[in-house]
Amino acid sequence: MVTVDFREERHNVLVGVLMIILSLVFLFFMGRSMVHSTHAFWSSCGIEHVLD
Repeated sequence: MVTVDFREERHNVLVGVLMIILSLVFLFFMGRSMVHSTHAFWSSCGIEHVLD
């Protein structure tokens, strides 16, 4: 039977939580950037010009 030291298990959980937090921050900033660039695109060219 394999035993895992409690400190090592706690370290692995801490690293996992940190990776989840970093991925959520990355997704938030990427999403905000995509929304900003899409808004800038649609405001720079009128919808009438795009539909023609």
